[in-house]
Amino acid sequence: MSMELSRRSFIKHGIIAGICVYTVPALARFNLNLDGSNSLVAPELASSWKSNFKVRFRSDAIAKVTGEKVYGRDLRSADIDGWPSQQSWAYYIRLNRADRIYQGVDLSLLPANAQPSKIVTAATLIKDNIELPQFYGTNMLVAEGAMPDYIGQAAMLLIFDDFLTYHRAKNMLQFNTDIIKYGKQHPLVAAGKDPWGVWRITREQGNAQGILPDKYSPLQNGVNFPSYVDHKPFWPQPDRLGSPLQQQMAVAKDIEASLAADNNFVLKRDYQTQFIDPMFMEPECFNGWFDSKTQTMHTIPSSQSPNNFFGFATSMLTKGPLAGKVKNLVVHSPFIGGGFGGKDHSILPYYGLLAVMYSDHPVRMANDRFEQFQAGLKRHPFTMTNQLAIDKTTGKFQGIVSNMELDGGGRDNFSSVVAEVGASALQSIYYFPKNDITAVANVSENPASGSMRGFGTLQTMSAMEMMVNEAAQLLNIDPIELRLRNVIKTGQLNTQGAVPTSTEHYAEILTQAQQHEMWVNRHQRRKAYEAKHPNKLFGTGFAICTKDYGAGDDAPATYIEMDKTGRIVMGISAVEIGTGAQTSQAAVLADYFGRPADTINLAEVHGWDPLQMINTQSPFTMSQAYQDKMQQNPRWTPIIPYASSASTSAYFQSKATENAAKVIFEYGLWPAAKAIWSKLYYSGDLAAMDFGAMEDAVWVDGKLSANGMEPLPLDMLAQHVHQHGLVTAAMVHTFNRWGWVEAEFTVEGQKQTYQLDAMAIKYGHGADDSKKKLMTSSGWHLLDRNKVNYPATSLNNAMVVYYAPCATLVELAVEKGSGKVEVIATQTWLDAGKVIVKELVEGQIEGGLVMGMGHALYEYLPAGEEGPGNGTWNLNRYQVPLATDVGIWQMNHTILPPFNNSDQRKGIAEVVMIPIVPAITEALYQITNTRFYHLPVTAADIKEALA
Repeated sequence: MSMELSRRSFIKHGIIAGICVYTVPALARFNLNLDGSNSLVAPELASSWKSNFKVRFRSDAIAKVTGEKVYGRDLRSADIDGWPSQQSWAYYIRLNRADRIYQGVDLSLLPANAQPSKIVTAATLIKDNIELPQFYGTNMLVAEGAMPDYIGQAAMLLIFDDFLTYHRAKNMLQFNTDIIKYGKQHPLVAAGKDPWGVWRITREQGNAQGILPDKYSPLQNGVNFPSYVDHKPFWPQPDRLGSPLQQQMAVAKDIEASLAADNNFVLKRDYQTQFIDPMFMEPECFNGWFDSKTQTMHTIPSSQSPNNFFGFATSMLTKGPLAGKVKNLVVHSPFIGGGFGGKDHSILPYYGLLAVMYSDHPVRMANDRFEQFQAGLKRHPFTMTNQLAIDKTTGKFQGIVSNMELDGGGRDNFSSVVAEVGASALQSIYYFPKNDITAVANVSENPASGSMRGFGTLQTMSAMEMMVNEAAQLLNIDPIELRLRNVIKTGQLNTQGAVPTSTEHYAEILTQAQQHEMWVNRHQRRKAYEAKHPNKLFGTGFAICTKDYGAGDDAPATYIEMDKTGRIVMGISAVEIGTGAQTSQAAVLADYFGRPADTINLAEVHGWDPLQMINTQSPFTMSQAYQDKMQQNPRWTPIIPYASSASTSAYFQSKATENAAKVIFEYGLWPAAKAIWSKLYYSGDLAAMDFGAMEDAVWVDGKLSANGMEPLPLDMLAQHVHQHGLVTAAMVHTFNRWGWVEAEFTVEGQKQTYQLDAMAIKYGHGADDSKKKLMTSSGWHLLDRNKVNYPATSLNNAMVVYYAPCATLVELAVEKGSGKVEVIATQTWLDAGKVIVKELVEGQIEGGLVMGMGHALYEYLPAGEEGPGNGTWNLNRYQVPLATDVGIWQMNHTILPPFNNSDQRKGIAEVVMIPIVPAITEALYQITNTRFYHLPVTAADIKEALA
């Protein structure tokens, strides 16, 4: 593809390490338009996802059902507009063990028609000074004579110039472990490494109400980290007058001692969760091509975090055979298919990029399912020892002490953060006067684990709910009543000492569950079912949880442009990973434009360059003094890019979208409406009219009305906005560190505060020359903020303050002879706050339930050489729940209404999978009279318990 860059367009895009970087859609030779739509589909059909000014179904639904939705995995170089048709293929040989010295690969079995055109080894990378981006560590390829870091680590790259040669070679190499030469056995590399991360959350309340201030907490006293001895965390002796960590240890010692008070019942249990694969439908893929004529590197990664790819990829390209030759880096952004976190900061794109660096042609690297199991990110297995203290008289929780360890595998990813999030999630919906929670993310010989499927919260909250169910039984208290006694109340602090800032329906959910027929009549329903099915046993289980959402460095951005006909184009920084972000963000505009957007551009990375933002230090490590200094620069922000996680679009991305829409409404549509109404009723005398408050204006059937005025359609308003040079477009960026940034901007001569830190606007074609001269930043008028207030850096220690609760009742049947589980029915309660698109939420409820059932009953990978790193795992061995396993016709749910119209939207994509897990284990206890403390609970486990 010829990329001719003028000086203006060069400046418009980003510059990293001397390379101009930008993103464009992945245009294929499938009659695709620039917005990714297909010209073979009639426009009226393509736009039928919305009608009557509302969303009818997903914006990509027509493309899906007509087969026109193109994923990154669907593309070959011959399909890409401007790319050469000849394509090379990349194949990595990976090691199936990590306990012996690697001594090379024997390729002598390959005949002449299966020989690679190029071979790249660790020696090649050392010679060319190529390294992985720092985030991923070292040893991109295992060197001959060295020990592998983990099972499944890549050792050799083979590049083939055509598919048939590649296919022949792969068939001979993929499962042939004899080609890999090993030497002497040695201790695992992992045994000599410090943990990926260690967290300790210690808090003691300062008053009986559980509100501020605390005696001790991370938010109040800071977060402390231990040193390591023999690659394990070293906890010093307690000392109230010693170092900060010694003081924390003194508080922790007192907390553990206090659990043994005479009136406390203490439940101490060990829990274990399993090693799993995200099992998304589209395995990872990468296409790339270096166009030497234009010195442009084209890439098509299948990544949830394309923002990070820009910086990481340019760092790789500054070295190696293309050092100094790459002037432009283009990231073509396709649909990636399901992600679930498994494609968030995945390492695969950099292995694809490496292949392109050594190829003379476009290169495709595409995992098959075996390779995805071997090389893809996994979910950390957890082991936990929990102690829960409960007052025997009141049933009130007195404290929790937990020691948890998780297996992060042999390459760093988000293991440390998963440990932090899992530890902070342990409390679930409950208030604890005291807590001491330790989480250690260990290094191992297993493939790397990442952020997928709940970010560690499913593991810790499932264990908490299992404890609560068992404690209720042992104390002879109704399990829902025990929960009601211990629900955290408004103003009470979480285990980090922070005040949750989202309002929750905990008590309301519990009360509804307590009154539901599945719970009230559970004993009668059991008798009736077992009488009808004498070969089966029946049980009912309940659990509830609350999932945090947000990362503490959330920085969404949105642009919205309205043309003179009222057609709306918007761009967002989020990637569509299956949650429906594309559709929901379009729907957010209805409150301000009377209907959804027409076109939604995803994964925008350098679309925000007109804002001219800069960022410097990490928002997690910068000091308050540094932030105070830097924020004086109106172009500075704590962080620019925004990775797409499963639960961040509804709340965080919507904040940016709402603010952009609000600016256009306030300074475009609303002034236009007032001008038109004044002419209709009072011959242009604006001052004489009472339009009512702008906030009270409403859209009905696509028309704007206020205070009894004539309803005005959007196209009429848009035409007026453009003719009179009012605001027609807004581009915004914001930042959240467990609280929103606030900044004052001057728009159209008016000073107003927004929850934004950067803004640019456009004016209609009728604007006067003075306005047009202001649009100098790539056609935008970039506004300087007058003043700004970023959330305090100390809020990093809050770890989380936003929550979304979910509860599930489940009815199970177990076949006596086989132990096979059948899900009869489920009832889910979800607090999603102010719902954007109800049908999308319902789809996430169903999908989350199935994922949770997989965790509870089926999905499992062994560790070590028998596990996925050996390259032999696929769906023939890895069991996922099927439609017949999940009670598909009795998935019932209740979405709780928001408290009011100003209630915040909530991130719920992950929470629904959690309560079904402990609900299932509780139902199994009701059937087997056996408590299970590990996941998954298999048919064999159940059969043994019934014996």
